[in-house]
Amino acid sequence: MSSDARARTDDAPDLGNVPHDHDLATLSDRNLLVVAHSYNHFVKGQIDVLADYFAEVYVLVRYNRFADVSEYLPIDYAKPFSRSAKINREDKPDNVTVVSTPLLYLPIDLHRRFLGDQHARKVKKVVADLPVEFDVVHAHLTWTAGYVGSVLQRDLGLPFVLTVHENHDLFVEQLESDNEKIDRTWERADAVVRVNRQDESTLRRFNDDVYYVPNGFSTDRLQRVPQEEAKRELGVDPDTQLLFALGHLKERKGFQHLLAVLPEVVEREGDVVCAIGGHGGMRPDLESQIAELGLEDRVDLLGYVDNDDLRYWMSAADAFVLPSYSESFGLVQLEAMACGAPVVSTINGGSEEVVTSEEFGYLVDSPEHHDDLADAVVRALRTDWDRDAIEAHAAQFTWERVCVDVAHLYAEVLEDAGRSRQ
Repeated sequence: MSSDARARTDDAPDLGNVPHDHDLATLSDRNLLVVAHSYNHFVKGQIDVLADYFAEVYVLVRYNRFADVSEYLPIDYAKPFSRSAKINREDKPDNVTVVSTPLLYLPIDLHRRFLGDQHARKVKKVVADLPVEFDVVHAHLTWTAGYVGSVLQRDLGLPFVLTVHENHDLFVEQLESDNEKIDRTWERADAVVRVNRQDESTLRRFNDDVYYVPNGFSTDRLQRVPQEEAKRELGVDPDTQLLFALGHLKERKGFQHLLAVLPEVVEREGDVVCAIGGHGGMRPDLESQIAELGLEDRVDLLGYVDNDDLRYWMSAADAFVLPSYSESFGLVQLEAMACGAPVVSTINGGSEEVVTSEEFGYLVDSPEHHDDLADAVVRALRTDWDRDAIEAHAAQFTWERVCVDVAHLYAEVLEDAGRSRQ
């Protein structure tokens, strides 16, 4: 383990509820296997920091071969599921190896239901050919990566940690499903991590070893820029008020509701523009809505925003707005706050985990409450925010701090596994 990692062990606060009573140096000769649906964004951020603690880390990333057609055809719906979108090798640590595990399925519920066994067979074959023996497996998302982790636990005897990243609506859907393999995945994990507090008690119906550990953000990915400088870099007049939003262009994210209230916001505030970053299948619908509302001069759909540009958009924003229906944790809101931007969002299972005070932003009950949403956006634009305080609040949730909890959890399950073999 590097000296930086040891420093984090000594200095980092306990963000979640994982006991900090293990010697993390014991991980330094261990190998970690990660089964995930991506090596990008929050999964990559966590893995790249955890790599400091381990000898070798292998990441097996599931993707749909059908989605790769979006590399050659203008099919926005498929782009987030393609290999290039799911795997980001930029600044990858030397001891992290990423292996793609392509599956072939149609994006329909019937095929997804039976995808777990296909995924497990693929991963077992890949693992058998790898030149490394693993000590612990960590799966991100219950279905199908978590199910694969439970299969590796059963067949290879590996301690198995599961992080439940599912947004609130998907989590409820899994709870109510008749897919017994999901329940068994929660039951069999040596440790279950939930990224918000409110679902801990629900998961304890399946497993006693449930922990709250929040998501984090990468300080390497996003660094705050003075707002005036950021606006100048983007070509936004310093007197123009900028609303920024970011995410996959899908109905759940609520961008259609942001557009719906924008005419009222402009009427009340005057010089306001809006930029929305991200790609997805809803883009044509949003373009039509922009035209119908006569907002062509007010709204810019940016498509994919790379990290260099993202820090300018986040830092320039007079308010970051995401009226989504359902989240697991307010990570993108947290990233905006790390750049000093106040947040307007909804109570959706995740945003309230990070927008914990009106010092940092405003929450509304539902994206469909347009009057409340418009009022919250206008109020945000009229508030004299302490952007330094907003940034300081977000700084609690860096990956360097969060991953101390995760590393202690690994040490715990490895210690328990060692005792069970004696």
